[in-house]
Amino acid sequence: MARRRILASRDIATKMLRTAQKKVQVYSFFPVDKASCVCHAMIHEWKEKLSMLPRELKEAELAKQAHLECPKDKTNMDRYEITCSGCGQVQGYCYATDETLKDWCDFHYVQWTDGKEWFGNLTPNISPIDETLGLECTCGVDTRDMRGNMTLPVMMAHDLEKDNRRGREFGQATSKFKVRKVSLNTVRFNKPNKE
Repeated sequence: MARRRILASRDIATKMLRTAQKKVQVYSFFPVDKASCVCHAMIHEWKEKLSMLPRELKEAELAKQAHLECPKDKTNMDRYEITCSGCGQVQGYCYATDETLKDWCDFHYVQWTDGKEWFGNLTPNISPIDETLGLECTCGVDTRDMRGNMTLPVMMAHDLEKDNRRGREFGQATSKFKVRKVSLNTVRFNKPNKE
């Protein structure tokens, strides 16, 4: 299967040319987490606060705070890096007690662009059925849970779920996304693989 390409917008390419930037890297500001997590109140407060600020002040406020961390107690949890087994791009970082990520929390997605196309995580997804973490890589590897889909035609969602289910579990030899334990301050943005 040919690797899918997600092209960068003309707007971002123009901005990068004007500033001579070679790469724009994104580490999600808000943690992606389960609906029952304690961080949802914090996220709601921040979104309210940011919605009231003019653009310039919003950008300044975001620049002061690198990203939000879930305040959940992470004692006995390790930080894990998740990479795509298809293209090797980093998808993001989260905390869990082991590499199966069954009790994951505080997921932050990672993506980057060279001004031509995007690499890394395209869509993080929390299953509405069992709250497992699903991911969609820009290359097309996908484990999102489509069982609660309300927008796609039924047969399309059924076929997607059938494909996405294979390799969804983390920490297995057949996993579509590989997991490795990393230090607390590790943040890595991969370079694109040469084709």
